[in-house]
Amino acid sequence: MPDGVVNPPLPQAMTLALPSVDGEGDLRTIVRSLRAGWRWLLAGWLAGLALAVAALWLVTPAYTATMVIGPMTRAGSAAMGARVPTSGGRDSAAVAEPGTGDESLSDFARYLELFGSGPVAEQLAREPAILHALFPERWDPGQGRWRLQSGLLPMVKRALLALVGREDWLEPDGDRVARALRERLVIDMLRSGPMRRISIRHADRATAVDLLGRIAAATDSHLRTEAARRSAAQIAHIKLRLDAVTVAVHRQALSDLLLDQERVAMMIGVDLPFAADMIQPPAAGALPDWPNPAVVVPLAGLVGLVAAGFALSARHALKEHGAGMEMIP
Repeated sequence: MPDGVVNPPLPQAMTLALPSVDGEGDLRTIVRSLRAGWRWLLAGWLAGLALAVAALWLVTPAYTATMVIGPMTRAGSAAMGARVPTSGGRDSAAVAEPGTGDESLSDFARYLELFGSGPVAEQLAREPAILHALFPERWDPGQGRWRLQSGLLPMVKRALLALVGREDWLEPDGDRVARALRERLVIDMLRSGPMRRISIRHADRATAVDLLGRIAAATDSHLRTEAARRSAAQIAHIKLRLDAVTVAVHRQALSDLLLDQERVAMMIGVDLPFAADMIQPPAAGALPDWPNPAVVVPLAGLVGLVAAGFALSARHALKEHGAGMEMIP
């Protein structure tokens, strides 16, 4: 370029960083632009509040039913108990199979794993009251039958399924019950101890409390039945071996093991919680607690305020960028 020719000013990059004006930095410029556009900020804040209030009116409030449980023992009968005689029959029913700690599985751990899933969900799926409570949008009480879910999103879902040759489900089964409970149940640890807080949400308070109690009862009943089946199978096998064994030492070992299993079978029938002790029975508040307006409304207002501030900054940056482009000859 010849001498004496001044390079033309280059346009600024299209970013949210504002150029300095009269020695002002980016921060002061942004603050000045926000103060000038306070009407935008007010409109964004009011819009966020309005959307939050509208959403709260459209969303059905729900009650949270909660219960607290704890383990009955560190191990138990559903985990098969000890398979060999121990030094004392009284202690043998309360220990797990010898091995490392990772190999031991207590009845309480099984309880938490099966809570509302697997065979427990299959059992719950045979109770119409539970199905109606979990899937009220698919149950038609007037005609007494299941129906496809209505609405725009379910229609779009069915259309997408039809494109790949599949259909939407109509009547819930054990797998659907397990999925629904997996989405709604929340299990929390209390103070890093063995106790657990289990909660579930539902639009009806009585239904939420009853549903949580039914799931807990079904899980405990399943483990009790499984323990009784295993104990009965072991007792029958030991008795069969006693009829065939003639060595005195072996007969004594089998007799001790039979005595242990008969004690286990006797304690299984006691009318008490089997795997989990109900420390706090299912209960729910008198008023719905989800969604919480005290949290949703201020948070929505803050989001609207931030969105308006971002839009105002972007508008100012685009304006400055346009002005810089006009200065180029």
